[in-house]
Amino acid sequence: MDTVATWIRGILSALLLILAGWWLYMVASNLSIAPQTNSSGEVVLDSYQRAKDILLVVFPLLTTALGYWFGAAGKEKAEEKADSAQTQLTSAQTQLAEVVDQSAVPGILEKAKAANPKAFGLE
Repeated sequence: MDTVATWIRGILSALLLILAGWWLYMVASNLSIAPQTNSSGEVVLDSYQRAKDILLVVFPLLTTALGYWFGAAGKEKAEEKADSAQTQLTSAQTQLAEVVDQSAVPGILEKAKAANPKAFGLE
């Protein structure tokens, strides 16, 4: 499942980057087009300004989407590591309880828990 999610993130990221690159090309191609004005001198059509305005909308969406996708990948890995650490903690606590419980001193396990509750996951 992890590889499928990675492939999907990669494909979507590539598509968004291609879209952004294409739009940058479109903006660059409109740099040399002069704005059209009417008889009173008002600007009627400015292709560069329109392309730039759309680019100002596309880039924040692109960066937000990419940040989310790559952030989600990191979150999954962090959750896996946290689960692994929790499993190791439980195992270590069980081993500690078994070792302390086999002592010749009666009630040493309860005394150890009272003395250091964090070691037994009680706090």
